[in-house]
Amino acid sequence: MKALASSYKDPSGYMFMHEQELYRAVNKIYLPQYEKLMNSGLYTELTKEGLLISHQEEPKLPKAADVVKILKPVQIPLISYAYEWSFSMLQDAALCTLQNALKAISFGMTLKDANTFNIQFYQGKPVLIDTLSFDFYHEKESWVAYRQFCECFVAPLVLMKYCNLSLNKLLLAYPNGIPLTVCKSMLPLKAKLNVHVYLHVFLQSTVQQRSSSAPVRKQVFTKQKMLTLLNGLYSFIKNMKPAADKTTWDNYYEETILSKQYLQEKKELVSKYLNQISFSTLLDLGANEGEFSLLYKNTDKQIIAVDEDRHCIEKLYVTCKTNKISNVQPLILDLMAPSAAIGWNNEERDTFFKRVKPDVTLALALIHHLCIAHNISIPQIISLLHSISEYVIIEFVEKADPKVEQLLANRKDIFEDYHLEGFRQQALQKFDIIAEQSFSTASRTLFLLKRKAD
Repeated sequence: MKALASSYKDPSGYMFMHEQELYRAVNKIYLPQYEKLMNSGLYTELTKEGLLISHQEEPKLPKAADVVKILKPVQIPLISYAYEWSFSMLQDAALCTLQNALKAISFGMTLKDANTFNIQFYQGKPVLIDTLSFDFYHEKESWVAYRQFCECFVAPLVLMKYCNLSLNKLLLAYPNGIPLTVCKSMLPLKAKLNVHVYLHVFLQSTVQQRSSSAPVRKQVFTKQKMLTLLNGLYSFIKNMKPAADKTTWDNYYEETILSKQYLQEKKELVSKYLNQISFSTLLDLGANEGEFSLLYKNTDKQIIAVDEDRHCIEKLYVTCKTNKISNVQPLILDLMAPSAAIGWNNEERDTFFKRVKPDVTLALALIHHLCIAHNISIPQIISLLHSISEYVIIEFVEKADPKVEQLLANRKDIFEDYHLEGFRQQALQKFDIIAEQSFSTASRTLFLLKRKAD
């Protein structure tokens, strides 16, 4: 029952692995709160509405001395972090947190934690995964997680609203929440004119600075004030709109794709290759707006669609949400700087490629961007793909292709090893080529690779 590296801060309990599955230990100190959660009807209400992950108790597993309960929660297939989420994902995660807090009040409990790590996306929706985040509610006490919520959710959201959609990446530098003083310093003056931004960022920043140098006077915080605070935050966040900007890959399929015939031919060939193999989890690298990820929408396959372009991932998430597509998980990921291990001893939060375990990887219209635009060699790409999954479907784009010609237009061609035969020979170092077919309308070839046995 060794606690996970990410589960050490709360004396109420911890997460641990047993036979490749996650379990939660409930410590004796938290038993009264846990019984209140379960017996009051709050747990039933939250799990029924999909706001809290459900669990079952495991009485037969051996317990450590201070452990009174062992819970087996529904297993989340993929853990993701807020710096990998689009605006709407972070917004929905914030709303889920507030809904849990509001429901808790009506059952005599309060949400004591409000960080982004307690929310995960499951079946297309955000859900609270920390069962031990609830405490007894005492009227006249303020929301203990208010400052944390403002730093973890309000700060990145208002920065994405008023400044730039990429600023949730600040959560890499401040994983436990962006300090409100930092947030305030980056916001334009017009942000101060929004009463909610003024209250939850500017005013709170001032209060925090004062309280660090002077004793805080205890104030009565009625239940009505608590509900007003939570409902006000909910309304503010729900009505937020992201900053308007444009990125390189906006409208990629409409404006820059070679031809509709090529796109249709590629869809048919990708489907043909996938039908030749058995898989349950697919990783789509450079997914753009999910044209190929959505080939398997609403199936029993888990599809992880990643792209560095925040707009593409935002559009894909909204598409999935609108159409109730529950098996496609969009995430923002820059292959040149994928999410690293961070936190205490660099073990608290895992790298992206340690968290994802696909059976097959798609790398379509990607290799030329990595090789030509970023000077990544073909052997480096092959090595990465070999480490990710057993099967790979990869598209090689030749120098005669218009997109490669564009990349080479303003730079010297130093890529002597970038050619089809060179790619084929490098791929054979680590993979068997199961299938290979050139497109009739483009200087491109699609490969189905299988990792060689060790």
